[in-house]
Amino acid sequence: MNELQTFFIGTGSMTLLSFIMWYRNRKITLKEDEKQNEKILSSPDASWKQVGKVKEIFCYPLKSGKGRSVEMCRFEERGITIDEPAVFPVRDRMFIVYEEQTGKFQTGRQHPKLLLVNLSPVDEDRAKLEANDVPTCVFDVPKNTDNRSKVCTTVTMWFGEPVMCVDCGAEVAAWISKYLTGSDHGLRLGVFLANKDRDIVGGVWEEHTRLYSKVRNEDAGLFSDLSSYMIMSEASIIDLNERLDNPIGALQLRPNLVVTGCEAYAEDEWEWIRIGSDAIIRQLKPCPRCTMTRIDPNTAALDSSYEPLKTLRSYRKIKDPEKAKFDDHAPIMGIYCGLYRSGVVRSDDDVFVYQPNCIE
Repeated sequence: MNELQTFFIGTGSMTLLSFIMWYRNRKITLKEDEKQNEKILSSPDASWKQVGKVKEIFCYPLKSGKGRSVEMCRFEERGITIDEPAVFPVRDRMFIVYEEQTGKFQTGRQHPKLLLVNLSPVDEDRAKLEANDVPTCVFDVPKNTDNRSKVCTTVTMWFGEPVMCVDCGAEVAAWISKYLTGSDHGLRLGVFLANKDRDIVGGVWEEHTRLYSKVRNEDAGLFSDLSSYMIMSEASIIDLNERLDNPIGALQLRPNLVVTGCEAYAEDEWEWIRIGSDAIIRQLKPCPRCTMTRIDPNTAALDSSYEPLKTLRSYRKIKDPEKAKFDDHAPIMGIYCGLYRSGVVRSDDDVFVYQPNCIE
């Protein structure tokens, strides 16, 4: 055996050993976390400090589509759910646009006009797509139990993560293709396959998990970039707007929850968060911001001066060098969260942060 072969064998052994040690340590950490989590979830009201109130709740039925403001929803695993009479339950980012040829997911980054597309339920079986100056498209929503008409396909998400969906058919595919590209083919619309969970811990997400150890598979949204919830404070939006020549609305930052009554960027330090009397979420990581923030949700116009991204980069940097490099040095605003206890959430609900032995 020559020196080069010895080097590669030794290097491979070290890499395997490092992975085994990381995996073993993660399992130990997860077991310790489970015990601590149970303690927090069962903690008395005195351990929760009120930090604000729910100002706004937003749901995005179509990934990168028009946001919907609601007064009440359920916080459930995989994201917000809206239950209304005589229509199917609407879930946050339950529909997705993808390329027909490659299966790659498409967002406002590739098609800014997607932000103008409103997807809403018609009844228990149908939904509709609406946009300015084009006819409405009503289509049947595939059911997971209807094997005869179900066409399953794999959508490729971030880092090449494969996520299963059910295709919604040729008519709606032609509508979304025509509206976004001018051609009647090339794009498809999918709905999340309810019995297939995402893996955002292992596989292509392993490096991310090493840097952000709180992330669990249960924290994944349906077709969210990462987690099922993203929240920020009203004060953070106000502070950003004071630095901008042209202020923006909350929808341009696409949060699920806006909290009022706290200081700007106070959410950075929140870990365990209770909303109302039941729902509990936990911060996983800060939300790195991308070019989507440049798109006006009312016009789909892309800001030519790179705002608000340019301003955010001047003062909202990730401090940890390794994490900053992983997230491509993107600025941060808002926090990604995962659900630990479901519950009904309403506008004006109190928002609490876990602080052991705090005095109200």
